[in-house]
Amino acid sequence: MGASKKEFFPEKQNTIATLCKAFGHPARVIIIEHLLFVNECIAEDFLEIIPLSRATIWQHLQELENARLIIGNFKENTFSYKINSLKIENVKSYFLGVSGKEKL
Repeated sequence: MGASKKEFFPEKQNTIATLCKAFGHPARVIIIEHLLFVNECIAEDFLEIIPLSRATIWQHLQELENARLIIGNFKENTFSYKINSLKIENVKSYFLGVSGKEKL
């Protein structure tokens, strides 16, 4: 398998591609939607709304955290998560721009 050749593309497009990849699974979309609704919650809360194992949910949280779409903090013997509003705004602005609603 060849290299991805990401270095041949502008940083902006690489960043958007990474963010879009983070949205590439329904569980991650549910996590984002839930955090947008509740503002902040602990990792265990996702066990009630996502029909996946704890380990799998943890992997999805890590993927979102690696893309910096969410922020995790260790709080009271568990991890608490919230949306990284700046990254969500970046995604929103990008798609508004390419759809012709806003100047890029």
